[in-house]
Amino acid sequence: MQLTGRAPAPRQEHSERLLDFSHSNVALMNKHLRPIFPLLVVALGAVALLRFFTAASKTTPTPVAGTTPRPQASIQPARSGNFSALGYLEPVSKVRVLAAPIQVTEGAPRIQSLNVDEGQQVEKGQILAVFDTLQRVDSQKELVIARIASIKSQARLLENETKRYRQLAKQGVFPAAELEIKELKLLELKSQLREAIAELNKSETERQYSFLRAPISGTILKVLVRTGERPSPRGVMELGATDQMMAVIQVNEDNIRQIHLGQDVILRSENMSFPQRLNGTVSRISQKIGNRKQLSQDPRDDSDWEARTIDVEVRIQPDQSAIVSKLTGAKVVAIFQK
Repeated sequence: MQLTGRAPAPRQEHSERLLDFSHSNVALMNKHLRPIFPLLVVALGAVALLRFFTAASKTTPTPVAGTTPRPQASIQPARSGNFSALGYLEPVSKVRVLAAPIQVTEGAPRIQSLNVDEGQQVEKGQILAVFDTLQRVDSQKELVIARIASIKSQARLLENETKRYRQLAKQGVFPAAELEIKELKLLELKSQLREAIAELNKSETERQYSFLRAPISGTILKVLVRTGERPSPRGVMELGATDQMMAVIQVNEDNIRQIHLGQDVILRSENMSFPQRLNGTVSRISQKIGNRKQLSQDPRDDSDWEARTIDVEVRIQPDQSAIVSKLTGAKVVAIFQK
């Protein structure tokens, strides 16, 4: 009985030791953690504020009555409604590419002489260049003229003889068979004369093809060949009436519905080739949609050159055409007004 009464004593002593150890650990932790409590409170407060402001920024505030909400930078103001497109300058009469005549057997003739320079003003019908076919055509023409003169002389003599023999034949002095032979010979000479005259007219026409004449009055924009060269398919030179200029604007397909004849347009240089802004109006809208013309040799400058566009012609005001009369082909930006 005495043994069983003393048994719980070691257990109670062990429990008291554990309790003392726990109290000592808590006291030790409080001692070490007490200095960093303020830092933890500040950090938790910062996280809470950050979450609050993030949520507030995602909501759209309701405008107060009587105030106008501030528009976002990425939204275009509704009052404007204008849009822009790229294009290039060109004479109203278009750029005329003047080509050499094509010879069936010899191809294009060579340039014998050039009578104009780039930038020169020319009049309609003025001779701009001469081809090397001129000498050959003139030689053939001289031969035909000489042959015509010979045939006329023979025909004149034979006709006088035929008249005399016809009178003798009526008197029975000259045989009728010989008279018939002379009359047939006279008819043959007259036929040869008609053929020679037709050949002379043909050579005169061919001679005209030996000259390159200006089809309109205007300015020589570019000379594509030099003396002694044979023109390529590109032609001999480019001519344009630059006294009245326009811009050919390539408008994207989705903006076509916003364009109408007579619409006001503001033009500015895309590469600062002219400093002023020009005024113009839409004078023609093409009826065909195609791929945008590449305005630069560098694909990086025309990244969307394969876009589907329609050509819109904008005629520049007459008093401003002189500003860009020497800038055919210059790239421009057109701003279409609502």
